[in-house]
Amino acid sequence: MFSPARRQPFICLRCLSRTTLSTRTYSNSAQPLPPPPPPSGAAKLTTRRLLFLHGLDAAKFLQGIVAANVRPGAQSGFFAAFLTAQGKVLHDVFVFPTTGTQWYKRTLEGDGGKGSAEENEPGFLVEVDAGQAEMLLKHVKRHKLRAKLQLRLLQEGELDVWSVWREEEKWTRHSSTFAEKPEEATSVAPSSSSGDLDGCLGLVDSRAPGMGRRILLPSTATLGDLSTLEGLEEVPLSAYTLRRYLRGVAEGQAEIPRDNVLPMNANLDTMGAIDFKKGCYIGQELTIRTHHTGVVRRRILPVSLYEPSSTPPEKLVYDGNWTLDTPAQETEISVQGKRGKPGKWIAGVGNVGLAMCRLEMMTDLQVTGEPSTFSADDRFSVKVEGENGEQEAGVKAFVPDWLRGKIRTPKVLKRVE
Repeated sequence: MFSPARRQPFICLRCLSRTTLSTRTYSNSAQPLPPPPPPSGAAKLTTRRLLFLHGLDAAKFLQGIVAANVRPGAQSGFFAAFLTAQGKVLHDVFVFPTTGTQWYKRTLEGDGGKGSAEENEPGFLVEVDAGQAEMLLKHVKRHKLRAKLQLRLLQEGELDVWSVWREEEKWTRHSSTFAEKPEEATSVAPSSSSGDLDGCLGLVDSRAPGMGRRILLPSTATLGDLSTLEGLEEVPLSAYTLRRYLRGVAEGQAEIPRDNVLPMNANLDTMGAIDFKKGCYIGQELTIRTHHTGVVRRRILPVSLYEPSSTPPEKLVYDGNWTLDTPAQETEISVQGKRGKPGKWIAGVGNVGLAMCRLEMMTDLQVTGEPSTFSADDRFSVKVEGENGEQEAGVKAFVPDWLRGKIRTPKVLKRVE
C-alpha cells in the first residue's frame, strides 16, 4: 500500500533564526572556555560573507535600501543596516566601496568586463552574516527592478573577512586599502584616488572604540604579506567574539534576529548605521518617528554573570574559569522581590554576554520623564541549565561609556503659567 511521505513540521524564519544561537555559545560542560582576547590580534571571521554589486545605478540603488548615507564617489567603507518597511532590522552589514581599486579591475576582467568604462562605475562589497547571505541576495533582487547593476555572492574563499586590532589604538584612522605586498604596504587616504596597486579593501570598525579594522584578503594571502599588520598574531574567532561582548556590540542573525527588533534596540543608531538626515529609504518612516518622538526603553547591553551568593561585580571582566553553563537564548531575566520583565539574555561566552535590557530597570539611565524604577540594591538573575539541573546566576548590566554619552536625556516639558 502506498504510504505518503510525512511532512516535516513547519518552522517560521523567526523561530529558525533563534535556534542558530546554540552554535555560537559556549557550554562549559561541552568544551573549555576560550582564553581572554589578546591586546593585539587578527581573527578570520568565518561567520561573514560578501555580496558584490556594481553598475551605473549601484550607489543610487543602495541609497534607497540601506539606512546609512551612501555618498557618490566615497572611498571609505561604513557600517549600515537593511530594514523592513516597518522599520525592523533585517541585516547589519558593512559596505566596502570598490570603485577604482585593483581588486575591482581584476574582478571585472575576470567577469568579461569592458575595461576602463566599467572600472569607473560604482561598485560595493556588502559584508553580511554568512547564514543570511542568500536571504540578503533575494531581498536586494526583489527591489532591483530596472536598476542598472549586477549582483552576485562571492564564493567562500574568494575573499576572507578579517578583524584586526591593536589595544593601544582606540580609534584607527581611516584607510581604504592595504597592500598585499610588503613593498607596496602604504595605506591610501579616503580622499585619494586609486593607487593601491595590489591592494586589499578595508575599513575602520567604528561601532565602538577599540573594535579595530576590517580587511578583505584573498584566501591565498596571509597576514605576513602585509607590513601594515606586522606583529599581529592570528587568533580564533572566539577572541573577536569576546571583544564584541565586552564592548556591548551585537552582530549577525543570532544576536539581532531579522524582523524582530528596532535598530535603536540594537544600538545601530549610536553605531552610525543610520543617517537621520538622509532622504527616503525602506523603513525610514518609523525609524525617524521613533528617533524624534519615541522613547527607546530597551537596548542591548553587555552583562556579567556572577555567583548569587556574592556581590555584583563593579567592572565587566571576563572570567575564563567560570563554572556555570551559558543561559539559553532569550532566557528571561528576573528581579528579586519585584514584578516586571527587566530583560532577556541574548548570547554569551563564560560569564560575559549580551542582554536586551530595560534601561530604567537595570541601569541608572533615565530615558523618559517618568520616575525611574532602578535601585542600586536590586538583584537580577537568570536561570541556567547545567549538568546538575537548573541553577541560577546573578546578572549585572553595564552601560559602556561610548553608549552612555550618545543616549539622549528626556526633555522636561515646563508648564506655562
